[in-house]
Amino acid sequence: MEHNPYSVGQEIDSTTGLPGRKFEAWFRTMQIIAAALMLGVLVFLGMVLIITAGRIDGQPEMITMIAAGFTFLMLVNHFVIPSIMVKAQLKQVVLSGIHQKSGEEKIQGCCGIYQTQLIVGFALLEGAAFFNVVALMMEHCMISIALITLLLLVMAAKFPTRDKVSFWVQDKLRELQM
Repeated sequence: MEHNPYSVGQEIDSTTGLPGRKFEAWFRTMQIIAAALMLGVLVFLGMVLIITAGRIDGQPEMITMIAAGFTFLMLVNHFVIPSIMVKAQLKQVVLSGIHQKSGEEKIQGCCGIYQTQLIVGFALLEGAAFFNVVALMMEHCMISIALITLLLLVMAAKFPTRDKVSFWVQDKLRELQM
């Protein structure tokens, strides 16, 4: 019987160093959440472009300018708030006695922390993207399209891959060992 590289067993995965099925379940959940947050913006943007017949020839007015400011605020917050949350959650995990727990429980704890910071970071960007879609719908300005594109590109760059999640979890597990 041939080895299926896409199967996930109970044993330790040699590429990630993490238990196969449980890590895979966390990882797939993170990907589904991230994709759903991105697709929500894309679907709404598509609806707005259909409703407005693709007309994006307007001049930036008040709503577009407020949305642009909100975008840059959320971009900064996207990099700051999740990292603050991770530090606080790691402290809480250490105080709860993670050193006495099994390796699998430690991995699940770290995966939960990663998933939480992923959701919060993506939600900040998604909110700014939705605001810009509304501004586009109201004022038909090209600036809104550019900002939506920027936000979706940042989300795509932060999209959880197996290696990103695995390395992050392994790094946090090493930190918890110290």
